[in-house]
Amino acid sequence: MSKPTSKITRTMRSEQVLKAFVEVVRKNLPLEMKNTRLTAEDLIYALSYASVQRLSIEAACQELQEAPSGNRLREVLVAALPDRAGMQRMVNRMFRQQLHPSVWKCKRDFNIAIDLTMIPYHGQPYEDKKEIVRGMPKSGTTHFHSYATVSIVRDERRYVVALRFIEYGEEMAEIVRWLIKRLKALKIRIRRVFLDKGFCSKPVFKVLSQHKLSYVTPIPVRGKSGGVRSLFQGKSRKTSYTFNSPKHGQYTVQAVVVKRYSKGRYARHKSKWFAYAVTGLPAGILPAHVFELYRQRFGIESSYRQMNQVRARTSTRNPVIRLLLVGLAFVLFNLYISVRQNLSSALKQPLQLPKRFWLSLRRLALLLSHAIERLWGTTEIIQHQPCFALS
Repeated sequence: MSKPTSKITRTMRSEQVLKAFVEVVRKNLPLEMKNTRLTAEDLIYALSYASVQRLSIEAACQELQEAPSGNRLREVLVAALPDRAGMQRMVNRMFRQQLHPSVWKCKRDFNIAIDLTMIPYHGQPYEDKKEIVRGMPKSGTTHFHSYATVSIVRDERRYVVALRFIEYGEEMAEIVRWLIKRLKALKIRIRRVFLDKGFCSKPVFKVLSQHKLSYVTPIPVRGKSGGVRSLFQGKSRKTSYTFNSPKHGQYTVQAVVVKRYSKGRYARHKSKWFAYAVTGLPAGILPAHVFELYRQRFGIESSYRQMNQVRARTSTRNPVIRLLLVGLAFVLFNLYISVRQNLSSALKQPLQLPKRFWLSLRRLALLLSHAIERLWGTTEIIQHQPCFALS
């Protein structure tokens, strides 16, 4: 007689996704609703729908039948939101709540990545010129709203744990110091820091050295000769490199130079050089291993591209609303990582798993969108005269 087999039915419903998202936002974003019939849930529903559909608040309200008007919702939202510093604290509390309790219980150290997210901005500052930073041309502008983020890697999954609004003129060293302080406040132990080449400077290295942290960051290559290009000869090796900055003076760091061959990948057959400033790596590590080690960061960088897939669009000049929309996008991304981890977690005695299991960020966004559409319905289009194509 055959033994009965039990099946795993880990069915994820759209209402569960919406409830999980609302609980995180509602608990950490206390909105002061005054002189209005709108509720905090109404605002969260409209903002979440705009995020997953990549719409503006006005367009989201027009698509949902029972939604309030876009103008009224924005008026209530602006009046209910705190200042920029308060909004930043609330967004970071959302990230903290999304972290699994095992992050604090385990004794392991985490690899972290620090990066800047720059969103193009066309217009004048809202209140202060420091709200807008300058950068390389992108999307027809050199003006941006900039945000610094720090992510951790746990079980090959990346979580955004802190976000900071960047003002014009802020030093990179101060940004790094603030993010590391935030991680220590969360009692997250740091194993190694991966930084973008924009952080490659003497003040940043000093901050990392003060905290006795191991780091890997690429050395930017500028110009057609001289500088770090003088190291691009011979074979891959470990060496040292001295920065000559007119502002910060000379500073010598340990460097690793790596020569990689394309071997026909992407229709390329040439070699390419990479240079990294490193500290705290094992003594016997090979240059090729340093290259592979830094490649872990690209998995973390993908979170910034995925964030834009669930970020609401806006033309407002208000930096508080823009900060909120970016924060909600990262909250959705963290929710996706958590749900995916729970669905794919291995059991000690695995039962019969579903044959078709996959969950993408876009699919999670559609589940959230469908839940809101069931609550508020979608707006019908009224035809003033018959359309031949639709007959």
